[in-house]
Amino acid sequence: MIGAREGSSHVVYLIITILALVVIAYIFGMYIRKNVYKDVDKLEEKKNGIMSRPIPEEIAKVKQLQMAGETEQKFELWRNDWDEIIGQIMPDVEETLFDIEEYANKYQIKKAKELARTTTDRLESIDTQLDIMVDEIEQLVTSEQKNRAEIGELREKYSSLSSELLKKRGSFNEAIQKLDENMDIVKKGLNSFDEATKEGSYLQARQELLSLKETLLDVEIQAERIPKLMVQIRTTIPGEIKNLEAGIADMQEKGYQLEPLVLEPKLQEMKKEADDILKDLENLQTEKAEERINSIHQQIEQIYDTLDEEVQSKQQTLEKLPHLKHQLELTGKALHKLLQELSHVQQSYRLSKEDVDSQEGLSKQMTEMSKQLQVIVDVTENEKQTFTSIFEMVKEWEGRLQELTEQIKQSSGKLYELREEEMKAKETISRLRAVMLEGKRVLRKSNIPGLPARALERLEEGDQQIQEAVDLLNQVPLEMIHVNEKVENAISIIEENDELISETIKSAQLAERVIQYSNRYRNRSEETRGLLNQAERLFRHYEYDEAIECAVRAVEPFEKGVVERVSEHVSA
Repeated sequence: MIGAREGSSHVVYLIITILALVVIAYIFGMYIRKNVYKDVDKLEEKKNGIMSRPIPEEIAKVKQLQMAGETEQKFELWRNDWDEIIGQIMPDVEETLFDIEEYANKYQIKKAKELARTTTDRLESIDTQLDIMVDEIEQLVTSEQKNRAEIGELREKYSSLSSELLKKRGSFNEAIQKLDENMDIVKKGLNSFDEATKEGSYLQARQELLSLKETLLDVEIQAERIPKLMVQIRTTIPGEIKNLEAGIADMQEKGYQLEPLVLEPKLQEMKKEADDILKDLENLQTEKAEERINSIHQQIEQIYDTLDEEVQSKQQTLEKLPHLKHQLELTGKALHKLLQELSHVQQSYRLSKEDVDSQEGLSKQMTEMSKQLQVIVDVTENEKQTFTSIFEMVKEWEGRLQELTEQIKQSSGKLYELREEEMKAKETISRLRAVMLEGKRVLRKSNIPGLPARALERLEEGDQQIQEAVDLLNQVPLEMIHVNEKVENAISIIEENDELISETIKSAQLAERVIQYSNRYRNRSEETRGLLNQAERLFRHYEYDEAIECAVRAVEPFEKGVVERVSEHVSA
C-alpha cells in the first residue's frame, strides 16, 4: 500500500516537472521570437528609409547639365542603380523579411538570425552606395557651377597677363621664352577645358581649370619678380662689386695690406655666381635666384664690414701706440721701485725663494713686453700686416701689461705687509709685557704668601717666550714667519698666565678664610688638630688648593659645605 503511494507521487512529480519545462521552453521561445520580430521591424524601417530617400531628385539635377560624354554616362549609371534598388533589390529584401518571420514562427531561430544579419549588411551596403552616389552628383553639379563662375575671371587674367608680357618683353631677357611656353600651356589648357565642358566632362574640366589657375598664378608671380631680379643681377650687383673693387684699390694705395683678407677671389666668385643666377632666371627658378642674390648682397656687406674694421683698427692702433709706450714706462717705473724696495727689504728680512723668483719673473716679463711693443711698432710702421691683426696684438699686449701691473702691485703689497707684520709683532710684545707687569702688580697687591712652583715656572716661560720673540725681531735678516710663530706662542702663554694668577689669588684667599673658619673645630679631636696644622703648612708652602682640601677633611665630620658657606660669606 505504502509502495503504491510512493510510486504514484513519483509519477506526479515527473509530470509536474515536464509541464514546467514545457512552459519555460514556451516562454523562452516566445521571448526569442519577439526579439526576431523586433529585428524584422528595424529592417523594415531601414528599407523604407532607403526607399524614401530623394535620390530621383538628386539624379534629376544632372539633367540640367550638358548631357553628353562623362555626364551622360554617369547619369545612366546612377539611374540604373536606383531602378535596380527599387525594382529588384527592395522587393527581394521584402521577401527575405517574410522568410525571417517564417523561420521565427517555426522556432528556427538560428536561421532567422543569420538571415537577419545578412539582410542588415545588405541594407547598410545599399545605404553607403547611395551616400557615395549623392556625393558624386553633388561634386559633378558643383564642379559645373564653379567652372562657370571662375572661367571668366581666368580668361580675363590670361588676356591681361598676355598683354603685360608683350609690353615688357625686354625686361624679362632670356626668361621670356619659358614664360611664353607657360602661357601656351595655359592657352591649350583653356581649349581643353572648353572641349571637356562641351562633352559633359565637368570633373575633368574642373581639374583642368585648377591646374590652369595654378600655372597662371605662377606666371603672374614670375612676371612681377623676374624684372626686379634682372635689375639686381645685371645692374645693381655689378655696380656694387665695381664700387667695392674701387674701394679696395683706394685702400691699397693708402698702404692697407689687404692681401691676407683674400678679397679678390671672393669678388671673382661673386661675378661667376651672378652669371649662374641668370641661368636660374632663364629657367624661372626665381626663389633659388633670389636666395643666391641675397647671399651675394650679404657677402658684399661682410666685405664692407671687414674693410671698415680694417680702417677702424688702423685708427685705434695709431691712437693707442703713444699711450702704450707711456703705460709701459709707468709700469717700468713701478717695477724699478719694487726692485729697489726688494733690495732694501732683503737687507732686513729673509724672503722665501718663491718670492725672490717671482720678482725675477716680473723683470723677465717686463723685458718681453718691451720687445713685443717694439714688434707692434715695427709692423705698424712697415705696414706688412692687416691693421685688424695688428690691433688684436695691441689688445692682447694691453691685457698682458695690465696683468703685469697687477702682479707688481701685489708684490709691493707683500713687501708692505712684511713691515706691517713687524710693527704688529712689536706692538703685540709691548702689550704682552704690559699684561705681565699688571699681573705682577696684582700679585703684590693681593698680599698672598707666594706662588706655587708650577705657576712660577709658567711665568718664567712667558718671560722667556717674549724675550725670544724680541731676539728674533733684532735679527738681520728678519724671518717674520718664525717671529709670528714665537709671538703667537707668547700670546697663548701670557693669556694662560694671566688667568693662572687670577685663579691662584682666589684660591689663596679662599684657603685662608676656610682655615680660619675651620679653626673653631680645632680642639674637637687630635685628628682634626693635625689636619688643620697640615692645612696651614700647605698654605705657607703656597699649595692653596691642597690646603683647602685638607681643611675640609678636618671639619667634614662636624660640618658639611664649609667651602660653599665661606664663599657665600665672602661674596656677601
